[in-house]
Amino acid sequence: MPKSLLAAIFIVLFLPFTVQAERPPIPERKTQALETIQKNLKKEKKQQGLLEKELQNTKKELSSTRSSLVNIAKDMQGNEKNISLLEKRISKLGAEEKELTEKLEQDYGSIADLILALERMRRIPPESLIIRPGAPLQTAQTAMLLQSTLPTVHKRAEQLSKDLKHLDELAVTLKKDKDSVLTTKKELERKHADIQSLTKKRERLYNKTQSDYAQNKKSIERLSKEAKTLTDLLGKLEKEQKKRQAERQRRNTAHLYSPALPATGQAQLPVTGYISEAYGTPDTIGAISQGVTIKSRPGSLVTAPMGGVVRFTGTFKNYGNMVIIEHKGGYHSLISGFHKINTREENLVKAGEPIGQLPLTSSRGGRPALYYELRYKGQPVNPANKISGLKS
Repeated sequence: MPKSLLAAIFIVLFLPFTVQAERPPIPERKTQALETIQKNLKKEKKQQGLLEKELQNTKKELSSTRSSLVNIAKDMQGNEKNISLLEKRISKLGAEEKELTEKLEQDYGSIADLILALERMRRIPPESLIIRPGAPLQTAQTAMLLQSTLPTVHKRAEQLSKDLKHLDELAVTLKKDKDSVLTTKKELERKHADIQSLTKKRERLYNKTQSDYAQNKKSIERLSKEAKTLTDLLGKLEKEQKKRQAERQRRNTAHLYSPALPATGQAQLPVTGYISEAYGTPDTIGAISQGVTIKSRPGSLVTAPMGGVVRFTGTFKNYGNMVIIEHKGGYHSLISGFHKINTREENLVKAGEPIGQLPLTSSRGGRPALYYELRYKGQPVNPANKISGLKS
């Protein structure tokens, strides 16, 4: 048999087996691919676990920062209240000091002249009185005059002495109060610096926990332009919140970024001061007020009246700069009159946590005012329903 024919037979019979032996079996290729997928899934799961752990640590640090802000804000509002009380007392003492000084100036002149005349009468020797014409009668009259006048003079002199002593006490108290005001103002300035530092830190931490903030902010700005009333705005914000929640659940990130409503805590007015317009009374234009207007010191700190989630920040209609906070149980707080807002949408806030600052001056030349409105299921209600001891 020719060699060429033998070679051809060899190729036909044995070459397929050689090629097949060199090629990996199909089941082995499938196993390798499966192992690769499992490794990638394990890696992604590990990365997700690290992300969740980092996020939880960030949230813990954020909660600690917010607690510090609440404590400092409480001290600051206490300082603001003390300054207001001291300034009020200084004004009252100053008026009293002025009135007493004017009275003393009048009394001092009349008493001094009377005492000088009586002193001269006292120094006249009895012998000279006897030899003078009409001396016995005049001497008797003078004696009677002295007897009736001297007690009155002594009484007025004693009152004058008391008034002078009280005037000195007023001066000491005024100086002490003014020094206390200066000291408290310096302490307030230091706490303002602490607040600003912690607020910036809070902002950085929130940036880590709110991945879609910019997109949400644009949606809220659009809604505020479309809304015709506050009730309409609240309804649109609620629908938008449900839409965002559904989207996050679809992406399986709701547990990471959707803040649940926190405890309301101890309800309080958002700023120190006094109520100039109470709930249910006519306001400056004659309409019935649906909230309370609070007059306060220029630049006063504004805090959250109750714990909740910020749903809106910005300007709306004639309310000016406004913050809306959603609370548990269907309540919302509407706060307007800010010079500066230091919070943003979806931020968790505790009762008493700083959210902004009042203007340094008032457009009407008096104290700046903050407007606070409490709503239940979209309708205005008396803030006294939540804030105990509030007279409105």
